[in-house]
Amino acid sequence: MPIPNSHIADIFNRIADLLEIKEDNPFRIRAYRDAARTVGDLSGNVADMVEKGEDLAKLPGIGKDLAAKIREMVATGSLSFLQKLEEEVPGGLIDLLRISGLGPRKVGRLYRELGITSLIELKTALKDKKVRQLNGFGEKTEQNISEKIERLSAGQQRQPGSGR
Repeated sequence: MPIPNSHIADIFNRIADLLEIKEDNPFRIRAYRDAARTVGDLSGNVADMVEKGEDLAKLPGIGKDLAAKIREMVATGSLSFLQKLEEEVPGGLIDLLRISGLGPRKVGRLYRELGITSLIELKTALKDKKVRQLNGFGEKTEQNISEKIERLSAGQQRQPGSGR
């Protein structure tokens, strides 16, 4: 079964998030986001294009490097560059992106400036009122993050069909 465009787009978006957490080059980050949008918006399957030997670099926002990454994903179902990035960025930071209002840039700042690498560490920093000390995060932001964590935790505790 060929790899769906949505899966390739998700991988490119995940790479963009990881690069943004790392404060990588903004143009590089945008290139991955644009590639995700291009692949996600295609009417045909990009895997079929690869199998037919079509030049993916002719797609808007897809250069030789990104075309090679698409071919790797189609051939293997994964991407070595993503795996490398995931080894460089603490895994708990990806979990923090599930909190509404915490994008890659803010998660990166929490990591660099407060050493936060997990939800538990974020909860502790919020409780100790450390987050509000960061430029651009205030008491209100700290409160909003706390509320969103509570809602997220409450949603995870409920299991479908459990009667709760």
